Formats: sequence, structure tokens, C-alpha cells
Amino acid sequence: MPSEMFEKLHPLSARNPFLNFMGMELLDAGEGWVKMKIAFRPEFLQPFTVHGGAIYSLADAAAAHALMTLILPDQYPTTVEQRINFLKAVKDRDVFCESKIIHLGKTLAYAEATMTTADGTLVAKSTATLMRLDAARVKR
Repeated sequence: MPSEMFEKLHPLSARNPFLNFMGMELLDAGEGWVKMKIAFRPEFLQPFTVHGGAIYSLADAAAAHALMTLILPDQYPTTVEQRINFLKAVKDRDVFCESKIIHLGKTLAYAEATMTTADGTLVAKSTATLMRLDAARVKR
């Protein structure tokens, strides 16, 4: 059964044009954390493994969604800095991401993300610093 936080966040996530284009999906959410996935597509291959940019985009989206669970509707996130370590190549599988907020400040937040395949194989680890923006500033 989907959580209350998932029910709140999913409609916003489902309307995001970039996430839809990339085939990213919000799977679950709670206070300060989310689970997402990116569905494998042959267009992600470069030429034999999934391009790191697709995996990086998943980590970025998941970190932002984790922060949204704590700051919506008054604020929205934007990424200030992100790093990623690629640990294993992915050839033809969906990639799953769990991200959580480690520190929530008045202006900045710090998130960690772990990317795996369905069988739990570790694909990448990421950290990100995100900024909290007032909703009025975002919607201008």
C-alpha cells in the first residue's frame, strides 16, 4: 500500500517532463527519503553499457525528491553540487535508487543516494548538496 508521502509526491513527479522522457518513476517515499527507478532503454547504451549520465540523472532526481518530502509545498529544491562514483557497469537492466536527506539546514540540504539493480548489485553511490528555494521564486 502506498504511503501518504508517496500519494502526496507522486502526482508532482508523474507530471515532470524530464522524468517522463527519461523513464524515471517514483516507487515509494517517506519523510526524508525516496525510492525511484529508471527503466532500461537501448537508447541509454553508449554503445554497450548504460551511459553514466542516465544514472547520474536518477541520483539527482532522487535527491531532489527526498528533499521535497520535507519542504513542499512552501519550497522546492535545486541541486547546487553533486558527485557520483560509478562502481559497476549496467548493460540491460533497470536501475533503482534509494536517496535520503542526511542534513537539512535552513538554506542547504545534503543527500546520499545508492543505485542498484533489481538483484541488489551496487551500481553507484552519490552525494548531493541541494538548495531550498521559496515556491514563489520558482514559479516566476
